[in-house]
Amino acid sequence: MKTFTKKEEQILLATFRLREDAYLIPIREEIRKFTGKTYSVGTIYAPLNRLHVHGYLKTRIEKPAPDTRGKPIKYYSLTKKGMDALQSIKTQTDLMWKDIALPANRE
Repeated sequence: MKTFTKKEEQILLATFRLREDAYLIPIREEIRKFTGKTYSVGTIYAPLNRLHVHGYLKTRIEKPAPDTRGKPIKYYSLTKKGMDALQSIKTQTDLMWKDIALPANRE
């Protein structure tokens, strides 16, 4: 199994959670919501692009309404390879944590 960085894992999970609303800014905000970390746009874009190039994500471009001055938005969604990767990550993590009980009071 390919090993993913923590950011790549977070991006895959955020993309899965956001469904059809997954683009750069909401992905970044979803990660912040669950981790408390605020990453720069560039810090999210590089692994997001890498996941796309390697076939874990697919994209679609939506153009803004003609009466607005907005830029086209690139939306991301998981491919079958991306879904398989998420399942593998979860399975591996669950196996690593199996039978581990952390002490309640760690001083």
